[in-house]
Amino acid sequence: MKPNYLPAVGVTFRPQDGDPKKLPVTLYRPYAAIPQEELITSAEERGDAGAMLELGERFWFGTLGAEQDYEEAIRWLLRAAERGVQDAEYLIAEAYRCGYGVEQDYEKYFDWLDRSAQHGSWLAGFAMSAAYRQGKDAFEGSGPDADSEQCFAWSLQTEKALRAYWTFYTRPGFCDFNEILSRLLHAYTLISLQLSKHFSEGVGTKQDYKEALYWLRKGRRFVMNSTGDTDIQLFDDEIAALQEKMGSEA
Repeated sequence: MKPNYLPAVGVTFRPQDGDPKKLPVTLYRPYAAIPQEELITSAEERGDAGAMLELGERFWFGTLGAEQDYEEAIRWLLRAAERGVQDAEYLIAEAYRCGYGVEQDYEKYFDWLDRSAQHGSWLAGFAMSAAYRQGKDAFEGSGPDADSEQCFAWSLQTEKALRAYWTFYTRPGFCDFNEILSRLLHAYTLISLQLSKHFSEGVGTKQDYKEALYWLRKGRRFVMNSTGDTDIQLFDDEIAALQEKMGSEA
């Protein structure tokens, strides 16, 4: 599941001495590093979807000098969503789920959530998986019926989306994305544990302890390669418990 759009703003540095042998260097940074007035200009004059998303998020959370204003946030998020920005679509879905800046409406929540998930949002993928696990009762009769197979399918799609986000933000020349990477790392830990549980308990797929162990090891390896930490107690404990269970049932 490839994300439609991932925001990063490029800044090109050119050699000061004019040496033709020295090539310009472009670094990429989060839109959070850009002053608000510059964001507004970029959004209004150049139709910059990343600036629109950033403005929407600032007004949504009330950060980086913006006062929290859900209606203003939604105005910017809708403009970003018109350009297929999946993370803007996810926040619009959340607005309808919670009644932030709009009247609460679960039908519209799921319309926007499905659109965001189909466009590659890992956040929406997690939410779709949870919705299929919980069923209509959790949303006053709206949304999908409980369906463990769809829950499992969306867990798989979410894992793919997380890897796509991670690959994008760890490319050479990308700077200051630590906050985003931290969220992705935490989310990948959760989704690998969730997929392991699907296989170990046979929920939404055939019970398969080897596959359950595979996802635990994959999650552990992802965390280890990303952080350099070899002592990952959470995964080590889960792996040990599963191996003990496999041995007892052999």
